[in-house]
Amino acid sequence: MLSDVRRQKLTYLFKILDANKNGLLQPDDFVAVAEKISDILEYGENEKERLRLKLKALRLFVQLLTDLDKSDISIGEEEWRRLFEQAEVSKGSAKKYIFRTAAYIFNLFDQNEDRVISKEEYLDMFKIYDIDLEYSEKGFQKLDTNQDGKISLMEMVSGFRDFLMSSNPEAAGNWMFGDWTSTSAA
Repeated sequence: MLSDVRRQKLTYLFKILDANKNGLLQPDDFVAVAEKISDILEYGENEKERLRLKLKALRLFVQLLTDLDKSDISIGEEEWRRLFEQAEVSKGSAKKYIFRTAAYIFNLFDQNEDRVISKEEYLDMFKIYDIDLEYSEKGFQKLDTNQDGKISLMEMVSGFRDFLMSSNPEAAGNWMFGDWTSTSAA
């Protein structure tokens, strides 16, 4: 069973991922993120890189459907939370899911492909997901454990592990998507 802290964080993240705010995670929600990133990077409507980003986004969504053993292409909030309840039972699958998701987000936002997330790239993540920018600095500082002004893939994975699995309200990764304690997201 999920702790109240984890339930609140997962609900908050679900609302962030639900780009069209219809109460379901669907392919369009993930494609919308890829479109926003493409716009920031000024990829043309018919450029290969825009399509590559859409494919990356859809790959993550298909993996989520696979992890949930779903054939329908809509995921409700309760189903989303149930995935993480199951992950508590199976720590091995949780580790794989966390790494895959963190690597996906990392690769999406490492826009210059230098293998680190800069403050600017991290700020772009907040903008793309419509997260209150007020918390971007705190989130970046908490994830930047080396205090070098960059977030490595392993720091991102650690932050995701905290966000998705920790019941500790003070865990460093809890702030990677802004103020998870707020009653509304995005």
